[in-house]
Amino acid sequence: MAAGSARLRLCDARDESAALVIIDVQQAIDDRRYWGRRNNPELEERLAELLSCWRAGNGHVVHVRHHSRETRSPYRAGQPGAEFKSCVAPRDGERVVTKHVNSAFVGTELEVWLRRHGVSHLVIAGVATAHSVSTTVRHAACLDFSVSVPEDACAGFEVTSRHQAHWSAETVHDLSLALLDGEYAHVTTTHEVVQHF
Repeated sequence: MAAGSARLRLCDARDESAALVIIDVQQAIDDRRYWGRRNNPELEERLAELLSCWRAGNGHVVHVRHHSRETRSPYRAGQPGAEFKSCVAPRDGERVVTKHVNSAFVGTELEVWLRRHGVSHLVIAGVATAHSVSTTVRHAACLDFSVSVPEDACAGFEVTSRHQAHWSAETVHDLSLALLDGEYAHVTTTHEVVQHF
């Protein structure tokens, strides 16, 4: 088991010790030519619920955006895809972190900012489940943060291997969460998170 995994319970999250971290929910996720099919069409609605809960005074909100260095990426800075989706547009006072790799902790001041604000528990949501969400969750657990992941506030994309094996977006999403649950994070739902707060 990962260090600190026994602490991975939603009940650890209390007020100012908790932060909602939304990963890479930018216009780029709607580019099906680049990503293929996405699961969880209710993603944006669930994220709006979480934001409403946090904005009622339940801790810090961190918006993570990806600015790709790849010229063909819809996430490249200056492209329309790099803009936040309206459902998660940051408000004044909410932290915005810009990353260039999968983990929100690499090359950013996210860890320093969280420690400075006394945050010990992260609720991590966004896209893509198997990519930046998973990488950030694993990194956070290795840094000894307690982490919860609402499964219905994340989304993944279909995957085809170089050998032409294919996995649906639902399968990729579900397996990614199963690999995180209990080892790196407590996988939960938006309803359970909102009810807790």
